[in-house]
Amino acid sequence: MAERRPPITSSDKLALLLGLVPYLIDEVRVSVTEAAAQFEVSPEQMRSLVGYLTGTGEPGPDGLYLPQGLFDIDWDDFEQRDVIRFRQAPLDEKPRLSSREASALLAGLQALSALPGFSERADLERLTEKLARGASGEVAPMAVQFRTADALRETVAAAVAGNERLRLDYVTTRGDRAEREVDPIRLESVDDVWYLRGWCLSRDAERTFRLDRMASAVAIGPAETHEPSTADAGELFRSDSDDLLVTVELPAASLPLIADYLGPEDALEYRADRAIARIPLAHLGLVGRLATRLAGVGAITEPPDARAAAAQWARDALAAADGQNPGER
Repeated sequence: MAERRPPITSSDKLALLLGLVPYLIDEVRVSVTEAAAQFEVSPEQMRSLVGYLTGTGEPGPDGLYLPQGLFDIDWDDFEQRDVIRFRQAPLDEKPRLSSREASALLAGLQALSALPGFSERADLERLTEKLARGASGEVAPMAVQFRTADALRETVAAAVAGNERLRLDYVTTRGDRAEREVDPIRLESVDDVWYLRGWCLSRDAERTFRLDRMASAVAIGPAETHEPSTADAGELFRSDSDDLLVTVELPAASLPLIADYLGPEDALEYRADRAIARIPLAHLGLVGRLATRLAGVGAITEPPDARAAAAQWARDALAAADGQNPGER
């Protein structure tokens, strides 16, 4: 029995049509089945979309839709061979990316292809080819380098995919070396740093572990099922009861700079166009990392020892820029 898909809503139809036109132009000639698979609709829904598309186009100078301004397909191919091919697509200009824009997007695709579950996806390879082909200039060769050792990341990724418990030789944010047993939940990267979100058996709670703090990771058997997380899928860090609560102030428009540090339960208030956030940190040694996000736009206001740690971080950064050893000033 053929798979039945839910009806397409009006908003979904608009989004599909906006993506379908450049796709059909770029592919030149594609089967209904292939196009349907690309847009995750049924072949019947794809035929309906193509039929709707042929009644649309670009109006002329007087606002009227004339035959030469409408989309038209090869109806013989469509009705007899189930193939979609434009005979006429009223687009005066195709959007073109600059070589610099294409390079940035290609770098992002390389980073995405390194994520678990994405390395073998053919659609990423096709999109990479289209971006390189659609740039207005020659795209320079590039390679994205990751700091975390591939072997370690592959071990952790395999444990996530296979639902296996990991034994970690881990250096905590306080600088202590400890052995942790963790049931993995997901593997993510932020700013070229990889993190494992998992259920820590030692703490009996969800915790986040940086891969570059792992001396080793070994799969030791099947993971257990734990209470589902209430954390958002994009939330990496959650507070602990003994964490240091740091208050920062910055323009509300700049909140995305510290989004990685904010959870749904963290205190956040607004005063005019300013935002005041209270962020839990494991210890004072992490204040400098937070300060890098605030440089030039915000400030740490409380507690006093956090302000002092941020000031010391700034002095050390200036000393390093001058070629001095931290603490010389």
